[in-house]
Amino acid sequence: MKRILPAIVLILLFGAPVAADPMEDAYYIVEQTATRDQYEGAFAAMADLMLGNLQNELAKNGETISDDAADVAIQMLTAHMTDVLLEGMREPIAKAYVYNLSPDALEAYRAFLETPEGQEISMASAAIMRESLKIGEQVGASIAGPAVAAMQDDMRNENWPAGTLKSTQFELRALFDLPPVSEMPPER
Repeated sequence: MKRILPAIVLILLFGAPVAADPMEDAYYIVEQTATRDQYEGAFAAMADLMLGNLQNELAKNGETISDDAADVAIQMLTAHMTDVLLEGMREPIAKAYVYNLSPDALEAYRAFLETPEGQEISMASAAIMRESLKIGEQVGASIAGPAVAAMQDDMRNENWPAGTLKSTQFELRALFDLPPVSEMPPER
């Protein structure tokens, strides 16, 4: 009883120890790890794909757009998409942290991010992601040819994913100038 009384007095004077709010920790983690620079880097990596899609959609309506005008349109579009993504993904990502990590892990992760080392990693993450995307493009370019050749071999050898329709098989064979299958049973 003698030990409990001083603890009660301290609690009354200073309040009970406050448990960390896991969602608050998760929001902080998201703010530090899902940044504008990261989203802008991801969109920059997809710019060529988005450019092609824009030009294709316009071509469907008989319209054309220069590469320069399309580049500007993509820049403007991705700036707004980044804003929406940052706002729209903040809470769901924070919830994902809360659902997948213990309160202690969230608290420790936040504490790490609040250190100079954690801030350094947080600040470098966008640059690391851009480097990763560049490396991925380089590696992807070196593996694309062999992957396409292996895919064509699979098509020649009738090694299709389960459930591939015969009409889809025929279409892909024609696309890659592969000889048609001599006997194609009807689709069921």
